[in-house]
Amino acid sequence: MKTIVAVMLLLSTVLANAQNAQDQVGDIALYVVLPDNSEGLSGKTISKLESKIQHIITKNGVSGAGYSNDFLIYPKLEIFDESVVEGMRNIVVVEVEFNLFIQQYSNKKLFSSYATSLQGSGFSKQKAIIDAISKIPTDDKEIATFITEAKEKIIDYYNNNCNQIVQESDNLLKSNKFRQAIAVLSSVPKEAAPCYNKVQDKLIRAFNSYQKQTCESSLLKAKTKIANNQYTEALRYLGLIDVSSPCVNRAEKLIKEISNKLSPELKEESDLMVNKLQDGQEKIEQHRAVAIKRISREYHKTSPKPPISYKTLIR
Repeated sequence: MKTIVAVMLLLSTVLANAQNAQDQVGDIALYVVLPDNSEGLSGKTISKLESKIQHIITKNGVSGAGYSNDFLIYPKLEIFDESVVEGMRNIVVVEVEFNLFIQQYSNKKLFSSYATSLQGSGFSKQKAIIDAISKIPTDDKEIATFITEAKEKIIDYYNNNCNQIVQESDNLLKSNKFRQAIAVLSSVPKEAAPCYNKVQDKLIRAFNSYQKQTCESSLLKAKTKIANNQYTEALRYLGLIDVSSPCVNRAEKLIKEISNKLSPELKEESDLMVNKLQDGQEKIEQHRAVAIKRISREYHKTSPKPPISYKTLIR
């Protein structure tokens, strides 16, 4: 009997969190989309498929986090033959065509595709499918070409649309949406060098604006707590100020001003905070890069995801 397991994009929900995915902001990234409720595919089978896809993309120099959500990688499995080898314990054998597609979500444009035939066997159909999935190659030339073609088109997309990206970030900055501006600008991969270099000054501006916005709030709250002699709470707010923040000197000064009013335990904590802030000033660019990555990652994790889902069709 001919059985087709087709994985289709539908407007519904998302399953795309890979625990071992790299999450380097500034790298080309793909959003791994897999079926959530699949008739014919067990949770274990889907997990195995996800691991394979993550291995493929990370092995070929692409991040599997895809926080910008616009570039997707998704599979399609076609089981075109199924047979049973009878014996003391019957063995199910499946012939599978495995496909991978890389697509841009916003315009539904297909960037690259890959297909290979596999055979799997096991004491059940699910185990046979898992066995076939385990044989998906992760480092052959065709896989490398598949990823390379997509990377080149993604790079071209950013370079060709750089002006629109800059304009979008300008509009966000004017609206004081600094976190979103950081997320938009930091999504430009280093490989798209012309655009990446173009947005760096604007990215730093967005970051400094965000840091000023958040640190001013933390300083104000800390001063309120100090006025009420709530030094533990004051130190907690001061501790929220990033070492790359433009408020760092004022935070350090405020900590020193209340130092003689602190208990021995709090005095030790405040001294550690001052040392951390001073050390941070010597490594401002490094701390800024780390902070930008964190802000962008957190923004995308908490922002609404595109309504993408898969459905398994069996016929």
